[in-house]
Amino acid sequence: MARHPIIDALAARPPWSPGRLTRLVTPVRGAVQAVSATIDEVERTWHDLATQALAEAGALGDQPPPPARRPPLWVVLGDSTAQGIGASSLDHGWVARLEAALVDAGRRHAVINLSRSGADVTHVLDEQLPLLAHLPYEPSLVTVSVGGNDLLRTPHPPLIVRRLRRLAASAPVGTIISTLPAPRFSVTARWVNQALRRATAANRQTTAELTRHLVGPHRGLSSDWFHPNDVGYGAWVRAFAAPLGLEADLVPLRGTLIANGPAPAMPETTGSG
Repeated sequence: MARHPIIDALAARPPWSPGRLTRLVTPVRGAVQAVSATIDEVERTWHDLATQALAEAGALGDQPPPPARRPPLWVVLGDSTAQGIGASSLDHGWVARLEAALVDAGRRHAVINLSRSGADVTHVLDEQLPLLAHLPYEPSLVTVSVGGNDLLRTPHPPLIVRRLRRLAASAPVGTIISTLPAPRFSVTARWVNQALRRATAANRQTTAELTRHLVGPHRGLSSDWFHPNDVGYGAWVRAFAAPLGLEADLVPLRGTLIANGPAPAMPETTGSG
């Protein structure tokens, strides 16, 4: 396989390492360990799919296809929610489901998922966004799902706002950035999300209104009580479907990116459906 800067950058990423909170609760909750054990395999699968997409786009061959035959590119940026961690399979995460809906609407994209479990906004800025410069042509769609880890790790909301403003200023025009995955009663999340909406509007981008679609933890969280499950990822589906012009109720319950191939084994999740 031909070498490519994006493929090399993804291959150079170290294996996932749990943060302090995960290390504290893993010995106590086996479910946390079970979900965490899927992270590296899921990411490798996304890397394989990115390689396939780059090959289809002509980035790996000597003779790239003519423009009329080049697939539009969808670049996915973010954290474990963009990876689909916690879902019963990669195809039950929101990215794969929306990709299937785009195909159904005659708008198929080649998906290049550059997200990373554990990422915060700084990681997207410093390690993921720069990889867009190595694409063979401009992406037609860029989505960002990040911020939950910033809320957990950063006790100073103005710092999160500054990061999100940098993200909005750095991302391509038309990028769809989700609001933070926090409940509506969170004063911090409301304040940060309001600042995010202003930043995206100022930079000609769109906000995916995630918060209004979140369901209760008893339904929407996986067995580790942190990542979304299949039901929980419905909030991401609905949030991103609207700016994409898709009818959320018509989005398939399962995507087809890996439906015909080996799927990463994931633990059974609470409230999956």
